[in-house]
Amino acid sequence: MNRFSLLFLAAGLVSCAPLPPLVTDPPQEAQPAEEAATATPQNDSSTATETVAAKTAHSEVAEAESPDSLSKENFEPIAPASNPEASRQNYPTWTLPAEAQRDFRVGIQVGVSKAEISGSHYTIELHGKGEKLSDQSGTIKISASGSKIAVNSEKADSVCITPAENAHLSVDGREYRGKILVINRSKKLTIINILPIENYLKGVVPNEIGKLDSSMFEALKVQAVAARTYAYRHYNSRSSLGFDVYATVQDQVYNGCANESALPSAAIDSTAGIVLTFENELIEAYYHSTCGGATEGVETWGISPVSYLKSQIDKKNADSSWCIASSYSSWKKVYSEKELVSLFQKNFKDARANGKSGFSKIQQVQIRTTLPGRRIDTLEVLTDKGIFTVQGDKIRFLFKEGSKILPSSRFTIEKNGKAWVLDGSGFGHGIGMCQMGARARAKAGQSFQEILQAYYPGTSLQCVHSEQ
Repeated sequence: MNRFSLLFLAAGLVSCAPLPPLVTDPPQEAQPAEEAATATPQNDSSTATETVAAKTAHSEVAEAESPDSLSKENFEPIAPASNPEASRQNYPTWTLPAEAQRDFRVGIQVGVSKAEISGSHYTIELHGKGEKLSDQSGTIKISASGSKIAVNSEKADSVCITPAENAHLSVDGREYRGKILVINRSKKLTIINILPIENYLKGVVPNEIGKLDSSMFEALKVQAVAARTYAYRHYNSRSSLGFDVYATVQDQVYNGCANESALPSAAIDSTAGIVLTFENELIEAYYHSTCGGATEGVETWGISPVSYLKSQIDKKNADSSWCIASSYSSWKKVYSEKELVSLFQKNFKDARANGKSGFSKIQQVQIRTTLPGRRIDTLEVLTDKGIFTVQGDKIRFLFKEGSKILPSSRFTIEKNGKAWVLDGSGFGHGIGMCQMGARARAKAGQSFQEILQAYYPGTSLQCVHSEQ
């Protein structure tokens, strides 16, 4: 039985009742602090199993591709004409396991003490009390009360709020489609948005790749397929928490209805149900903001190679990468000796450095080995206490300032007088789709199928099919 099917065998109830506590989540450390999607991968945006150190889809699914995702180009809300039904008939079906026949669960707030939920014409179910309050309106205040949940003057084991048809609910001022489930975990609230995956994607795609104009409509379709694949692959990946994915860079950045727009929604609708598979299994559709001229394989996370996630040269000609328009296609960082010592001391543990800490001087920094996409595999640092090394994408954490890690591990380093100078390219882990490259490829006339094949070689497109 494949991994995806095994996850679904652990699925919880298909109703609004909370899922049972199942221990299927990856260790927290395995989720890197990515900048956005992209699947991730923890501080920036995309993707999912921490053994793969991805978020996003995070991931770095979502590195929320913060540098360039929100395009300043004119946004055209009119999508090219398309026939989704005819399009889907072109692809073989991928049948969901029976356990997957339920709406998606997104953890929108985790470990909070209170929240306000508002709307008009909604129903409240108080689980554990057997009460159901219909046709409610206005704002309700919810808080943790020991192991229970306090809803105004009532207490319950968990609470589910269902809006009227075509209505939305707001949680602390942010609007969401679908139901809101509130559970109590360790005397804190976990707030979960329950909705169909296609509606979930409408709150993901604009945040992960940006509100593009119609010349890049195919890039929006690429993002929709990648984000959809990530979501289906990660059903139950956070089962012990009661939901499927986080609404943050630990998986894919999801902001409810906040940034929904006509063109991204049209791209989602025109590819509805279409996912990426390899040997008839859903792939790990990792993506990132800017590759800098070459993507990287999952070896940067210290795991075994994956054929559809191998390093790819990503240039439109000998002199220019597809992601050249990104402000992170090249970047420079300069550190004084004192700054570098301070950063390395502070980040030694987070970077999982191997060697002696407690140093006060850095004498030499050398790149020992590199990966096929020119990201660093092994960085060696000589200090007054000896040598320590850092591997792969964790090198970015060695240079972390505040909550921000280094844009990428694709850089050179040299000492210039009393300063250490890093010349780098790229933003994110570099695995899978380069979002800025996808945008440029779309503008150059490539179809979403061509773009997906460029970044996930050897994969197939299939259409999710439900037997119910």
